[in-house]
Amino acid sequence: MSDIRNDHQPPPILGPRGLPDPAESPWRTRGAREIYRNPWLAVAEYAVLRPDGRSGIYGVVDPGDNATIVALDDDQNICLVGEFLYPLQQHEWMPPSGKIEVGEEPEAAARRELAEETGITAEHWSLLGRYALSPGISTQISHIFLARGLHLGEPRPEATELVTLSWLPLADTVAACLRGEIRAAAGVLGIWHTWLLLGRTPDMGEDP
Repeated sequence: MSDIRNDHQPPPILGPRGLPDPAESPWRTRGAREIYRNPWLAVAEYAVLRPDGRSGIYGVVDPGDNATIVALDDDQNICLVGEFLYPLQQHEWMPPSGKIEVGEEPEAAARRELAEETGITAEHWSLLGRYALSPGISTQISHIFLARGLHLGEPRPEATELVTLSWLPLADTVAACLRGEIRAAAGVLGIWHTWLLLGRTPDMGEDP
């Protein structure tokens, strides 16, 4: 009688972003369960084997990836949106930004968000980078784009968005970041990247 073997292995338990544990990871995923979900985010709790060899849990927030747009006109002014942000309980100025929907390409999301929030369309798009926003607790990656060749139109904000628009020279926008007046991390990264891309040297001011 020939040997009978069961070659069917159980599927691997996937970690954050639906990915298996990389071979080089000191963490091992042993289980996962969804704790909470709404239309904007999900929270999962993972049973893990920690780097110290002990069992533990790891909570991860998944709000989906994000697109942030630095819209730069021919006079090197940047379009900023002002909005009251409920989690921070205060008004903030920042470049346009929004969620990438499931199945949506990052640039398509950036074009949609820019048109919805500001009414602006752009002829030229460049990816400035992809950055993790809170990598210790969240899977979210922000895809930051530079938009040029702008055409103005009518904004189409969502019902939850009450925004105002302002145009600020690039140099003044960089200075506002240095003063802490623009604080949204992905927006600050995009503004600085644009400044350096155009060959500017940041003025850090005098030493304190």
